[in-house]
Amino acid sequence: MDAAKQFPFDPTLEANRAVFNHIKSQSSHSDGAEALVKAMNPCGDVQFFDPGNYGYLTVSTQKIIFGFAIEMNTIAFRLNKKMRGIAIETGAKPFRECGEEWVQFLLFRSDWPKIDLEFWALEAYLNVRESVGLA
Repeated sequence: MDAAKQFPFDPTLEANRAVFNHIKSQSSHSDGAEALVKAMNPCGDVQFFDPGNYGYLTVSTQKIIFGFAIEMNTIAFRLNKKMRGIAIETGAKPFRECGEEWVQFLLFRSDWPKIDLEFWALEAYLNVRESVGLA
């Protein structure tokens, strides 16, 4: 079977290549994956992908990954330049391994306010939808 047909996203797209190469051997704790799923509530056309066996979890729309959960407490989102700057100012860290547009949030930080994942998920979702002319 063609690899691209296994996923709701297209791993051969330039927009997904670095992300998929980084996360494909990662795992995700169920707490992070559940938080990412819950954060998708305000979004519309979202596809989830979990390879099983506690692997990573991706969220995509229009075949483009816009968020994922990996490791014990990392959730990452693809944001436009303005929102990426705001995210970094408020506690996110750049996630350059996946591309300049990516930031990561560490969930369970006792020294930081709770992250509004629904807000960032919606921003990432809209960013991709706008990039393909749907918003």
